[in-house]
Amino acid sequence: MVDTPEVQEAIQAYYRNDAEREWQRMERHRTEFAVTLRALEAHLPPTPARVLDCGGGPGRYAQALTQRGYTVTLFDLSPDLLALARARAAEAGVTIADFAQGTATDLSRYPDDTFDAVLLMGPLYHLLEEAERRQALAEAYRVVKPGGPVFASFISRYAGHRYAARAEMEYLLTRPEESEALLAHGTLPPRPDGGFIAYFAHPLEVTPLCASVGLDVETVLGVEGLVSMIEEGVNSLEGEAWDAWVDLNYRLSADPSLHGAVEHLLAICRKPCWRAALRSIAQTLASAGIDYRVVGGAGLALRGLPIPVRDIDLEMTPADVYRFETLFADRVVERVAWSEGVEWRSHFGRFDFDGVTVEVMGGLSRRVGDHWAPSFLMTRADVAFEGLSVATSTLEEDALSAIRRGRLDRAAVILPHCDPERLQALLREALVNEMF
Repeated sequence: MVDTPEVQEAIQAYYRNDAEREWQRMERHRTEFAVTLRALEAHLPPTPARVLDCGGGPGRYAQALTQRGYTVTLFDLSPDLLALARARAAEAGVTIADFAQGTATDLSRYPDDTFDAVLLMGPLYHLLEEAERRQALAEAYRVVKPGGPVFASFISRYAGHRYAARAEMEYLLTRPEESEALLAHGTLPPRPDGGFIAYFAHPLEVTPLCASVGLDVETVLGVEGLVSMIEEGVNSLEGEAWDAWVDLNYRLSADPSLHGAVEHLLAICRKPCWRAALRSIAQTLASAGIDYRVVGGAGLALRGLPIPVRDIDLEMTPADVYRFETLFADRVVERVAWSEGVEWRSHFGRFDFDGVTVEVMGGLSRRVGDHWAPSFLMTRADVAFEGLSVATSTLEEDALSAIRRGRLDRAAVILPHCDPERLQALLREALVNEMF
């Protein structure tokens, strides 16, 4: 791991040398600041929500959000930037709720589900290993409440070379090895003479990385919009002309075709409520000894597939569906009962877990021709989920189930992740048993 005390000290030294420059950065890059504030205003919960500004440095965003009525905790690795943040807040008459020093990979001082929103707009710049970036995102995920947003910023892969083309044209000749390493791996490691320590993220890796810790990625913005590296004229504007350019750049910031040619990417993510509901359900079912499978979109999302989750579907035996109703009697929306339609039949019940719909089916079967074929549930895959083991069917079974139901769009997402031999064996078995 690179996030060691030595590297942390090198990063602290970088900001110690010129903390004031970091405060002034948002003066030089007004478009980035304005577009980011637009994004925060659009996706933050209402005031006076609690916000953790993790890696907020000298407190530009912490001040702005406090002035809008939010309760902000400013957390940063650099004591010098925190000291400047305190001074600037006092000068502005802004009372930031708390100041704390530490690393974004360890937010253990904060319990789970503490904040209504988390800003992670800085730490991911300096974490050189993917495991460290994932850990910082996982900590943000842990401390934000279900349904709360996480705003994660990245330096874009080609930002360094774009800067060099403007200000250090000899860079390709004077530091060719660093240039090639930056293009290939995105890393700018510590150097004996100090300087910037950073990771430059390829735009295509941002969404998978955020999703890998359980976050839903709603959008990714290139916060400089059209004016990255050509912003000086626009940033000098005021009034109606300035507002028009902010509007345009915010509107275009979500266009993926711009994301390789901006300096910073902002992933707007959310901690999905369904995961908190599933965690509670899985804990209770494990204690009760009930065998089940998470199926549908939630089951696929647990395996890391980019499937939107609208509700949680569970399959189990008919007897266990009624036990489920007893365990969660206070969550019942539709009591468990035998239900039979044209294509499907099962013991079925519907429940509400703080706004998350959970549908439970027992003995599910589907009409195939002139007979009823039981739901597959011939396989089991145990998935590690927030410290628990959650049971799903295998991806091969999910693929066949999607095909059987005519969900070819979903099958197309699942099939590349399937084992061909297991898939063929399962299909043969289904055909023999007239389940397809």
